[in-house]
Amino acid sequence: MAATGNRGAYDLNAYRNQRNARLSEPVGPVRGTAVPKTRPDPAPRTRQAPKPRVIQKTKKQLRQEAQRSRAAALRIIAIAAVLFVVLGFQIYSEVRVDELDQQLADINQQIAVVESDNTRRNMELNANVSLEKVDQYARGELGMVKISDYQVNYVKLSDADAVEVSGGKTHSDLAQKLKIGQKDNATRD
Repeated sequence: MAATGNRGAYDLNAYRNQRNARLSEPVGPVRGTAVPKTRPDPAPRTRQAPKPRVIQKTKKQLRQEAQRSRAAALRIIAIAAVLFVVLGFQIYSEVRVDELDQQLADINQQIAVVESDNTRRNMELNANVSLEKVDQYARGELGMVKISDYQVNYVKLSDADAVEVSGGKTHSDLAQKLKIGQKDNATRD
């Protein structure tokens, strides 16, 4: 086949158009030539978009819608402000806790230094107050000496001796009361 016009030898668009046209027509016997006649393309069907429904609103309805939108905007702003305050408070409290932790660490370090100094001074005090140091001070500074056996006097009380206490009571009366009091305490326990 020779090319005619803008169509090339293998242009299948014409065949497609013919085929589409044939499919849209009722099928019946075709008489005539072996090649079916081409029919022009039917006008493309376009759907028309539905017309938008225009709703007329009164001024009162428009004011109410504006008030509702303002109220919604105010609610959103209030919620955002509350969230901002909560977030700010959270950050402030974290910073404050960090500052207090640092102060606590400094105070604990000072306590450790004071406790070590206290321990050192107690050790010095115990070293200065030992019996050996007291003995040396008493002998060297005060001129004192230790007691000897011959300086000890023992006092022996016999049964006939009695000690009088104010109120005319004797030592033996007091001893009996003390023994009675001790027996009462022993029975109570």
